[in-house]
Amino acid sequence: MKSLFMLTCLCVSFSFSQSSNWWIFLKDKDCQPLISLSDRAIDRRVKQNIEIDVNDYSICTKYIDSLKQFNVHIRHQLKWFNAVSVSLSSDDDLREIKKLHFVEDVRPVLKMVKQKRIHMLGSEFAPKYLYRQSLSLPYGVSLNQIQILGGHDLHSEGFLGSDMIIAVFDAGFTGVDELPIFNNLWDNNRILDMYDFVANDSDVFGGSSHGTMVLSTMGGYMIDSLIGTAPEASYMLFRTEDSSSETLIEEDNWAAAAEYADSAGADIINSSLGYTILYDDLLNSHSYADMDGNSTIVTNAADLAASRGILVVNSAGNSGNNDWYYIGAPADGDSVLSVGAVNSFGEIASFSSRGPSYDGRVKPNICAQGVASVVADLDSTIRVANGTSFSAPIIAGLSACLWSSDTTLNNMDLLNLIESSAHLFVNPNDSLGYGIPNFYMAYLNNSKLDSHESFLDIYPNPFQDVLNIYNNQNISFSFDIFNLFGVIVFSGQLNSFMRINELSGVPSGVYILKIKNQDISHPIIKM
Repeated sequence: MKSLFMLTCLCVSFSFSQSSNWWIFLKDKDCQPLISLSDRAIDRRVKQNIEIDVNDYSICTKYIDSLKQFNVHIRHQLKWFNAVSVSLSSDDDLREIKKLHFVEDVRPVLKMVKQKRIHMLGSEFAPKYLYRQSLSLPYGVSLNQIQILGGHDLHSEGFLGSDMIIAVFDAGFTGVDELPIFNNLWDNNRILDMYDFVANDSDVFGGSSHGTMVLSTMGGYMIDSLIGTAPEASYMLFRTEDSSSETLIEEDNWAAAAEYADSAGADIINSSLGYTILYDDLLNSHSYADMDGNSTIVTNAADLAASRGILVVNSAGNSGNNDWYYIGAPADGDSVLSVGAVNSFGEIASFSSRGPSYDGRVKPNICAQGVASVVADLDSTIRVANGTSFSAPIIAGLSACLWSSDTTLNNMDLLNLIESSAHLFVNPNDSLGYGIPNFYMAYLNNSKLDSHESFLDIYPNPFQDVLNIYNNQNISFSFDIFNLFGVIVFSGQLNSFMRINELSGVPSGVYILKIKNQDISHPIIKM
């Protein structure tokens, strides 16, 4: 994870009159600051061996009081950065603030443009190939986007996200307080908190329906129509983006929401937001060089959230068809699980933003269905939409389900489990990253099956051409080896030892060996 102090290298000279919106960075926290963390936030730190440090200390109250003596409007106090996001109307006030002994730096908040996110395809149901029968839940047309990730098998094990909290950052959640598809959440008290960081009030049920559709992919529940990927998780709804504006202030909002989500005890952040370039003001825009995991305040905030033990899931972006092309911030974070988009057959969506990060890391990390994603609209109509805005929450929900299967995991262990289950893990690329994960395989890979599998030795694993299987019991059994799409690539009968040469021609990726008529599976990797 990156250090927040690396952000200080961004210092440049600006005219005071260039912006009325400013970041004021403070020198220290030497004033007996408070620590405001919920019991759940503390428990998260204890479970993951994360020490409470200076980043958890509040900003010095006496410094805030001094700033209030000027004609200043304080939007957010960002404790992780020891900074205050403000608006000013006077250049004279700004000059005087810069002279204060506790002020380290002052930087303008420059204009940005947000990525276009929503591409609606009409009010009709999803294409016919999405209609399948489920063996577990009545998914209806939403089955494919779950099944392609092995989520239906994970659900069938009873892992539906219970006792996990997902904080959703978006532009608004119009209708969530009224729509029948969310009755399951309200009836079971699974909407735990909400706040509008744009207007600084608690009303999030306006502004945009984008967050409504995003939430439906995780927490929606309408039998035979749409079942979200984490129907038993709990949610916090935070509005961080003003759909009517195009300012970098929204990065401040995001950072403030991340700090709050941490203190309130969230396990996962889902953010279907991204920040890139302002084409008509290139001087003030982010560049691809800024997508290095270290240069933007929103990416640093995302990595700091991860350093507190939160799994941060973010849309890769929808710039694959335009001049920007690459991922945006905060998807570039080195501790952020960024999600690209594929169609229902696992093929990359042309609009999905590409990697790598500017410093050469694999991005996006993984992909999920973002073409014809099944979502709920304002009247609970089930429809389809395109965008990494929807592939990300589909992943976030299943991540909650996987985490609920083993709460001893830390967030980075969870991220690595998800990545290693993806079909291109051994050979990632700039379009799909590590590929399409299989959450059931990740569960099997992490599950405590040693008592069942002690008789079975599979080596080498990963393998290239030859796979050896040794059975130390005097029991013969049959087995199949599947790819992640459920296709059998090899079947055999094992007595004591078998050397398998027939897999040399199969593509590189992750496979599952399953013993017939027994609930025993084992992941294997082909290099």
